[in-house]
Amino acid sequence: MANKGKSGFWYTFAATLFITASGSAEIIVIGGEGRRWDSGGGGVPATVIRTARAVERTNAPGGVIDYQPPGYPNWIFPQRADTTRNIAVGSDSPERGGGITSPNTQRIRTDLPSIIDDDGDTALDLRAAAGGQSARALGILIDLDLGARFGVNRFRFFPRNADPAYPAPNFPFQNDFMRGFEIFVNDGTAETQREGIPILQTVALANQNTDAVVDVLVPPQYVRYLRLKSLTAAGFEIAELQVYGTGYVPEARYVSNIFDFGDLALLGRLRWVGGSQGDPNRSAIQIRTRTGLDAQPVEFNKVRPGERIFRQGGGAGASTQGSTTAGLQVPWRRAEDVGDAGLSQLIAEVLDNDEVDVREAFERFRGLSVDERNLITLDQADYGKLRNEDKGDIRDDLTNWSGWSPPYATASGQVAPEAIGDGALGVQIASSEPRRYFQFTADFSSEDFEAAAGLGALAFEVLTPPFATELVGEILPRQTAVGARTHFTYAVRNQSRPGRDRGFDQLVIDTPLRAESVGRIRIVRPDGQVAEADFTGQSLVSFPLVDGGFAIREAGERHLLISFPMIAESASLLTVEFASGVLQYGTTFAARARNSESGSDIGQEVVAGNAADLGTAGQEDPDVQPLGSRIVGNLSVQVPIARDLLLNVVAEPPVFTPNGDGVNDQGAIRYDITNIARPAPVEILIRDLSGRLVRRLYAAADLSGRYAQGWDGRDDAGGLVPPGSYLYSVELRAGTGTQRQLGVVGVVY
Repeated sequence: MANKGKSGFWYTFAATLFITASGSAEIIVIGGEGRRWDSGGGGVPATVIRTARAVERTNAPGGVIDYQPPGYPNWIFPQRADTTRNIAVGSDSPERGGGITSPNTQRIRTDLPSIIDDDGDTALDLRAAAGGQSARALGILIDLDLGARFGVNRFRFFPRNADPAYPAPNFPFQNDFMRGFEIFVNDGTAETQREGIPILQTVALANQNTDAVVDVLVPPQYVRYLRLKSLTAAGFEIAELQVYGTGYVPEARYVSNIFDFGDLALLGRLRWVGGSQGDPNRSAIQIRTRTGLDAQPVEFNKVRPGERIFRQGGGAGASTQGSTTAGLQVPWRRAEDVGDAGLSQLIAEVLDNDEVDVREAFERFRGLSVDERNLITLDQADYGKLRNEDKGDIRDDLTNWSGWSPPYATASGQVAPEAIGDGALGVQIASSEPRRYFQFTADFSSEDFEAAAGLGALAFEVLTPPFATELVGEILPRQTAVGARTHFTYAVRNQSRPGRDRGFDQLVIDTPLRAESVGRIRIVRPDGQVAEADFTGQSLVSFPLVDGGFAIREAGERHLLISFPMIAESASLLTVEFASGVLQYGTTFAARARNSESGSDIGQEVVAGNAADLGTAGQEDPDVQPLGSRIVGNLSVQVPIARDLLLNVVAEPPVFTPNGDGVNDQGAIRYDITNIARPAPVEILIRDLSGRLVRRLYAAADLSGRYAQGWDGRDDAGGLVPPGSYLYSVELRAGTGTQRQLGVVGVVY
């Protein structure tokens, strides 16, 4: 199906693709012709934390997502203001999360919701006849939180029977209007708050108001907080307080439901279709994801019994009691609320025992299996039954769930509409291990009232079951010299569920420099059977290099891809020997396993740990933890922190002959850059022996790495240089200063 959007471009969506054949991946599409955005996508409703003590089931916190934007079927956009709609109505609803109150007049607080209910017969009544006279009305403050930021350009308020659109003949109080007022606003951003309190700016002031229906127009501006202040002692009434908007809301969020894959799963690439209204440079979308082991990413906490801290103070004879829960909040149920006798005893004797340090209690809790933790973890119903003084904060669960990923790069993740079903496109989802549950969020932002970004479709690839429950890897040696050719051994231990996980037959190892050689690749299975191949001495030029069931398929500038007989048995060990170099302190040799039968490039990350005893006569394996244990840093190689960031500068060959005979026709200036995390300018110049510039060979920005810039023996005009010796200089301009190295290269014919 094709449609033409309001901005004039055509878009076509592929239908949701479900591949259920054995060994294949599934592509899930939300939006377009896939699942509807307003369904939430996944099957488990999203729970959004609204405050430290409240949650909400919603896909659109603040209620400012438009599920039916004109001309964009099954897209989502931030809401555009209806200039005839009073956006103050509903601001105190759970969906919006706003509210209305008075910070200085408690007696009117219960009546304030009646002025934002769109009902002309209800009112805040402070008329003189109703006791609202004299100083009781002077200085009264009414604070309205709209629940989100809106573009606003108009405010109205009036007593009953004053506005023809709200007739109230039974309440003829149209002359009891506010005689003097001031309106303040704040846009709700952190920059306009001090210690969490909005800094208010005056937008309207009338010391002597004569209008029963106050109708104030202001320049369009973003507003979340509104304050109305009475400037006279005369009593008054307000039937409705109205706020009217303009343009798109500047911020909106869509939170998907939770996807339950039914088993541990591997996630592939994420991609989406985007569009915009107005200036595309003034609006944006940020996509984030997270993965979990259970269906609830929200953690409800209680105050650990026996650890509330009561304080006394206030002077002689006076005492006040209060409590602090800082650092003492825990997510497990009370012992009496747990049906399992063993777990109930654990809570009573350890987790809630104030004689046990809270850090030890958390270690015991996290050491339980996921199923055991779920049996004792507080849920929303448990939390609601707690006394207020026993309630802790509601937080994101970072025990069973990952945190939200950093935003994915739009340049990599946004695709053309017709490519939404292509699993090879997009950006790899950040997930370091197999997880059963998945969720994504889209944050919309705009810097202009007439600009908005929209989301047409979002797709991701999922493969279940995974290749293994866990793949534990390590590398030795874990220390070497900067840039030195080093012979490494990389080990991967398979930990899987018999008969359930797929196994793997390929491994991609990320290398900081191109692998210079590969030695033995070896598989040791749990029954002691060994299969191996030896590629020692073979040149890594053309691929694949095959030896029986083993092969070297690629040796790129930053990766090594090998294949081997399928590894499915738990406790099987794969070891790979290769030579490479390290230029940056703390370089991690990450790796991903693949399964060629899956029909997908989805990989499973290898996690750092104790995979094997790799000690040899020449090196010692320092690990003492049990095999299969995770150990942070076991995939990282340390090198001394070099003072020189520019190393190993050399001309290769030192003399070349650019005479066109196909032999030794070109030279290269090679160099290593170390410990540079951000691109730094590099310039290579060729000069003759008199110092005259002959060729500006290279000028660009490089990261840490090994580089070779070729020279064909020609000058900047394209002519061959005369035979002789030439000076070359390589200059690196880093944040810590400029480094420069010189050398000589010869040209002969």
